[in-house]
Amino acid sequence: MEFMRALLDANVLLVEPAILPVEVGGALHRTGSDADEAREYAESLFKQPYLTLVATDERMARRSLALAIQCRLRGADALYVAAAMQYRARLVTLDTEQLERAPAAVHACKPDAAARLLRKMGSS
Repeated sequence: MEFMRALLDANVLLVEPAILPVEVGGALHRTGSDADEAREYAESLFKQPYLTLVATDERMARRSLALAIQCRLRGADALYVAAAMQYRARLVTLDTEQLERAPAAVHACKPDAAARLLRKMGSS
């Protein structure tokens, strides 16, 4: 939550692969949220002005495939890394494999570190 507050306060874009709403809706319902509530929340992500969803076209799929193999990442995880690379964005994740295996060109960090960075940027 601290990261999301810092993100909104800093007025910066969040870049995610288009699979994000699918993963969020599935995770919410799988962990106990009502199906309609999970669907509604996931659908709301499509309307967020601070969120850019990156489509998985053939080029993105090929880049993600290369990353999945090169870095030994799960398929969906490789999509997140590829989106970060494409936009030269910081990869913010709690996923240990993404943190440890993302290529050096991708600046990966945990949400608390990203929140501190965003606050620092906002105060300068």
